Amino acid sequence: MIKVSATKFRTHLFDYLDKVANGETIIIERNHREIARVASTQARDWRERMTIMPKILVPADELIQPLADVWGDYQ
Repeated sequence: MIKVSATKFRTHLFDYLDKVANGETIIIERNHREIARVASTQARDWRERMTIMPKILVPADELIQPLADVWGDYQ
């Protein structure tokens, strides 16, 4: 989220609209009080915002083996 004064928002309107189009939310303030929020109407895919790639820390054959203590009740 970006906080900006109403005057600065008006002066740089198209720059801020480009940021909103890229998924940013703009908070417009007047006299240090929030008066409006500008957000994109397009829902972004959550996958595009992922920055951390999950890593599997065990070998694949070990990953799919059932746990004996968990599955013991179901035999």
